[in-house]
Amino acid sequence: MSEIVCQSKVFGKLPDEQLIMQYTLRNPNGMSISFINYGATLTSVQVPDPQECRQELTLGFEHLEDYLIHNFYFGATIGRVANRIADAYFNYKGYDYFLSKNLDFQHHLHGGEKGLDKVVWQTEVSAQQNQTSVSFFYTSPDGDQGYPGNLSIKVRYSLTLDNELKISFEAETDQATPVDLTNHAYWNLAGAGNGTVLDHVLQIFSDRYVVTDKNLFPTGQIKGVKGTPFDFRKPHTIGERIKDMAIGGYDLCYLLAPIINHQPQLVAKISEPLSGRILEVYTTQPGLQFYIGNSLRKYPIGSGLQTQQYGAFCMETQNLPGAIKYLQFPTPFLLPGNKYQHESIYRLIW
Repeated sequence: MSEIVCQSKVFGKLPDEQLIMQYTLRNPNGMSISFINYGATLTSVQVPDPQECRQELTLGFEHLEDYLIHNFYFGATIGRVANRIADAYFNYKGYDYFLSKNLDFQHHLHGGEKGLDKVVWQTEVSAQQNQTSVSFFYTSPDGDQGYPGNLSIKVRYSLTLDNELKISFEAETDQATPVDLTNHAYWNLAGAGNGTVLDHVLQIFSDRYVVTDKNLFPTGQIKGVKGTPFDFRKPHTIGERIKDMAIGGYDLCYLLAPIINHQPQLVAKISEPLSGRILEVYTTQPGLQFYIGNSLRKYPIGSGLQTQQYGAFCMETQNLPGAIKYLQFPTPFLLPGNKYQHESIYRLIW
């Protein structure tokens, strides 16, 4: 069996007295990952530094209360549909559906006012030969945030002996409904709260991106990255061309190459020069949302650390934003009898 240890402890208590548990997986190489059953949220990814001290690589809070009052989505499971839905509305086969409005009092963002990041999930721990997993289960009821159908969801976090964080998503429904689940981890390979990520070196293996308007809503267009500051086909530091960004930073979705044999493909590689740490991202999804915390501001995250603008990057594997509206994008609609399923892998090298 796996040599990976799983420990659990009480993380906090909700106002209705529900206990929230934190689960931590540790492998023999010194890597650990932690998550809580509130929002099926990834709260920590740690690796050892050269002095064998533990270095935190993701943004998160030490106390449950902070997760309850802030909408940073640090490490959260996002859904039913990730990203923005303009006017909090969609039409499917002649029927109009109106979703909860939690963006500028007009639009729908990351699943709505009470998305999957704000509910309590059931939990199960399992061990395989080379990995140990914690699975989270939740059924989103028909009409939840305006979405049709009862949606049964499973999110599984796994830690492997090869220093991989694996995240897999599954869902089934009893009515046609849009589904696009992702994880919203914020990474800083120099260490959480340790400056910006502008000097990280990034390579994204994509030559096209989803065009958005000035408010970041998709237009339905796909354009090539050549000749733009979005071109990371060859490695560049994240901050090298940030002055050319109209919105003051990166927040866009890349169109990825079709997968082969349903296996996760390498889509991005990020390195931090001083520590030498590298993060490789693999996925079976058609899109990769790249975000660098443009809207982050100074806020304490525990242990004397704080967030700051550009203090982390996100690599959100997902369907293409706007797919709920534009038929030329991969359909986000899940039908009864079918299963929604995808997997992403975040592999750390140090």
